[in-house]
Amino acid sequence: MTWYTMQPYELMFPEEGNNAAMQNVILYNDVPVLVERVGDETRIVQIMSTDPSHYLLEDCQPGMTLRNF
Repeated sequence: MTWYTMQPYELMFPEEGNNAAMQNVILYNDVPVLVERVGDETRIVQIMSTDPSHYLLEDCQPGMTLRNF
């Protein structure tokens, strides 16, 4: 079977265990982003949009910690 997807391997085949990070795709300011939850923090891992203007937004960049999520 062949899968054609832009999603990273870790999201398609998550690791089992206590120290595995929880990753989800969410909409943040109308931009689809891959986020990782570690403890109480939610961090942007990757922008999943095909719109080039979303990559220029300063409030939505990989590595940023989101509040109220």
